[in-house]
Amino acid sequence: MAKRVHLTVRVRDQVGNVTVYEADGLVDEPPVIREVILDPPVVASGSATRVTIVAHDPEDLPLSYEVAASEGVVEATDQPNVFVWRAP
Repeated sequence: MAKRVHLTVRVRDQVGNVTVYEADGLVDEPPVIREVILDPPVVASGSATRVTIVAHDPEDLPLSYEVAASEGVVEATDQPNVFVWRAP
């Protein structure tokens, strides 16, 4: 759920008259990555591991995932939060 923020706005003229307006705003919070699981956690050169991302959005919005590696190849699977990383 988005975090609610209460705003108080005061507008003052040169004579000192003041108008006050109250408003509520919502802060959209970023997704939270709880865990990244590599199964198996260690692979031999040329082998692969399954990369599973456990994440959620505080506002329950749909997530998309992207994984990049400094070496090897990352492949998508039929699950949006699961990838295969092939070691070089």
